[in-house]
Amino acid sequence: MNAFSLSLRRTGGLLACAGLAVAAHRLAAADPASAPDPFQAYPSYIKISGLAPSVSGNKAAYAERAQNNSDGRVGIEALHIGKDLDKTTTMEIDGHLLYGADDYLGKISFARTDVGSLEIGYKRFRTFYDGIGGFFPLNSYWSPLAQKELHTDRGTFWADLKIARPNEPTLRLTYRDEIRTGQKDSTIWGDTDFTGIPNYRDSANNPPYSPNRKLVPSYIDLDEHLKTFEAVVTHTMDKTAIELSVVWTQTDNSDTRWSNRYPGELKPYPALPKTPATQVIPPDQLNNATHGFDQQSIKSNAVTYTGKLETTVSEKFSFFAGLSYQHVSADIGADREMTLDLLTSTGKTSTVGGAAFVPNVGTKTGSVGRPPYSYRMLNGRATENILAGNFGVKLEPAKALFITLAIKGERTNADGSGDTTYFNNYVVQSTGVVTPVNIATPNMSERNETAWTPELNVRYSGVRNLTLYGVFDYRNISGDETGTSTGVGPNTPNADPAKGAIVVPAIIPSVVSSADNVGLNHGHYKVGANWNPCTFVTLRGELFYRDHRNSFTDMADSTGNFILGYQYRGVKLTGILKPLPGLTFTSRYVGQTGKMDVVVDSGTAYDSMDSRSHLFGETLDWAPTKQVYFQANYNIVFATMETAYPRAGGAANAVLRAGDNNYWNGSFIAGMAVGPTTNVELQASIYRANNYEAGIFVSTPYGAEAKESSVTLAVKQKFSDRLRGTAKVGYFESHNITTGGFTNFHGPMGYLSLEYSL
Repeated sequence: MNAFSLSLRRTGGLLACAGLAVAAHRLAAADPASAPDPFQAYPSYIKISGLAPSVSGNKAAYAERAQNNSDGRVGIEALHIGKDLDKTTTMEIDGHLLYGADDYLGKISFARTDVGSLEIGYKRFRTFYDGIGGFFPLNSYWSPLAQKELHTDRGTFWADLKIARPNEPTLRLTYRDEIRTGQKDSTIWGDTDFTGIPNYRDSANNPPYSPNRKLVPSYIDLDEHLKTFEAVVTHTMDKTAIELSVVWTQTDNSDTRWSNRYPGELKPYPALPKTPATQVIPPDQLNNATHGFDQQSIKSNAVTYTGKLETTVSEKFSFFAGLSYQHVSADIGADREMTLDLLTSTGKTSTVGGAAFVPNVGTKTGSVGRPPYSYRMLNGRATENILAGNFGVKLEPAKALFITLAIKGERTNADGSGDTTYFNNYVVQSTGVVTPVNIATPNMSERNETAWTPELNVRYSGVRNLTLYGVFDYRNISGDETGTSTGVGPNTPNADPAKGAIVVPAIIPSVVSSADNVGLNHGHYKVGANWNPCTFVTLRGELFYRDHRNSFTDMADSTGNFILGYQYRGVKLTGILKPLPGLTFTSRYVGQTGKMDVVVDSGTAYDSMDSRSHLFGETLDWAPTKQVYFQANYNIVFATMETAYPRAGGAANAVLRAGDNNYWNGSFIAGMAVGPTTNVELQASIYRANNYEAGIFVSTPYGAEAKESSVTLAVKQKFSDRLRGTAKVGYFESHNITTGGFTNFHGPMGYLSLEYSL
C-alpha cells in the first residue's frame, strides 16, 4: 500500500509538470542569437566615480539610512591589476579610494605554484549613525544631539603568508591589526520631563502616569584596538587530515558613553509649596540635571591552542576529533563621573556624585537621596580558562543515508576582582556646604561551568529528486556563579533635635553577595525537504524549533531564584517555478510564533513577550531576450510582540501596548540594450510601515510608521574597447512619522563613473 501511494504521488507530480511543460512550450519565444557582451569585465582596470546627493531635510538621518555622506563621495571606486610575473608566479593588486565616504583599500598578493602565496593589505571604511533621540507626540517634543551626524571608522592592516609545497605540511601565518574609532549612538537614552504631561504641586492631583520619558539621546566615543596573530599547520597523511593552530589576540579598548538626564531642568530652592494644589509645576523645575560620562577600559591577552584531526576509515565511516585550550587575562578599568546640578541658598552647585540633604521639619536631622553613581576602578583583574573538546563520526549506514553525530564538551573557569572607589558629595542646600564622602569597596566574582552539546545531522536522498534532512543540537550547561558587589547608599542616624548642628546622614557601603547554581538548556531543531518534481519546479520546506531556558537557583535558600526562557517554532517554505526559458517565479513564506517566560521566587510566570511573525515574499525574474531583463520583488510582514496588556489592568494598560512591526516593501529593476554599445537600467523601490499610535501619549509610541521610496535611471555606454562609463540620476525621499517628521529627507542624486582597461 505504501508503494502504491508513493507511485501515485510520483505520477501526479509528473502529470502536473508535464502540463506546465506543454504550456511553457506554447508560450516560449525563439531564443535570440547569441551576441558578445560589450560590458564583459576587464582583466585589469581602474574605475573613477562620483556620487552627489542633494539632501533636503535631516542630513544625519539620510547618512544613517543610506550609509553615505550627505555631501557625497568621489574617487577611485575600483582598481584591479592582474599580471603573470613568470610561468609560475602571478601578482594581483586591488584597491579603492573614495573621498567623502572615507572608504579605502589597498591590497597586493603574490602566488607561486607549488610554493605558496603572500597577501598584504589595508582597508578602512566608515559607518554612519545619527545622534537622534525620541519624539513625544503630545507636545511634539523632539530631542537630538547638537551634532546629529555621527560616524565610526574601522581600519584593518593584514599580512597573510601561506607556504604550501607538494606532499609537505602547509603553514599559514596571519597577522591582523584592527582599530575602531569615532562616535556612535547609544540605545541608553536619558530622561526628560518636557513631555507635556502635567505635574501638579499636590501630587494627589497628578495623572496615574509620570511625565518622565527616556527620550534624550546619548552617544559613545570609541577607541578600540585589536591585534591577532595566527599560525596554522595542516597536513594530510594517507586518509588522515591534521590541523594544529595557535592564536594570540590582544585588545586595548577604552570606550566612553556620554549621557544626559533631565537636561534644562533644575528644582527650585526652597521647594515649592503644595498649594495651590492644581497649579502645574513647569517641567524645567521637576528634576535636577545630571550629566557626565562612563568610561570602561579593558586590556586583555588571549592565547588559544587547537588541534583537529579527521580520519576516513572506510567509504561509509570516518571520525573527527578536536581539542582546544584558551587562557585569557585582562586588566579592567572604569571611570564614571556623573555631575548633579543643584540649587542652594548660595546659588547653583554642580558636584560629581552630588546628593541634596533635606532636613526634617523641627529637627536637625534629615535625609539624603541616593547620589548618581560615580566611581573609579583602576586595578580590576579578570582571568578565564576554557578547555573544550569534541568527537564525532560520519556514517553512511544505508545507501543515500548520511549521518553525522558529534558531542562537544567545554569547561569554563573565570574569576574577576577589583577595588572601586565611589565619589559622593553631600550638599546642604540651606548653607551650600559640600561634604565629600569617598567610599572604597571591594568587588569579586567567580564562574565555573561545564557544557555538553550533542549534535545530530541526518540527510537522506534515496528518493528520486527528493532530499530530506534534519539538524538537532542541544546545549546543556551546569555550574555555579558567586560574587560580591558593593554599592553605596545613605544612612539616617538618630540625633537629638536640641543639637545646634545639622546631623548629616552617613554614606555607607551596601554589600550584595550572590551564590547561584546555574542551569542553561538551549535546544535547536529543524527538519526539511528539497523536492524537484520536474526540471522547472523546485519546492523547499523546513520546520524549526528553538527552546532556551536559563535558570539561576540561590544556593542558600529559595530567595533570588530566577528563570528566563523562550520558545520559538516556525516554518520556512519556498517554491520556484520556471514555466518559460528566462522566466522564474520564487515564492517565500516564513512563519514564527514565540513565547517568553519569566519565573521569579513566587513561581508566577509572565508570558509578557509572546510574539508572532509572518513573512510573504514573491520574486519575478524575466529575461524575454538576451537584451532585456526584468526583476520584481514584493514582501509583506505581519509581526507583533505582546506585553502584559491587557492583563495588567488599571493605569498600566494605558502605558503597555503590544509592539507591532508590520510593513511591506517592493522593488523593480528593468534593463535593456538599446544598441550594440549602450545599456539602460531603471530601478525603483518602496517601503511602507504603519504601526504608530500617536494618541497613546502616556506611553512612548515606538511603533514605526514610515514611507520611503527611490527611483534611479542609469545609462551604461561603451566608448571604446578600453573605455566605458555609467551615468545615473535618481530621486529619494523618506518620511518618518515616528519621529514627528523631524527626520524626513528627500532630494535628487547623481552618479558618474568611468572605467578604463589597463
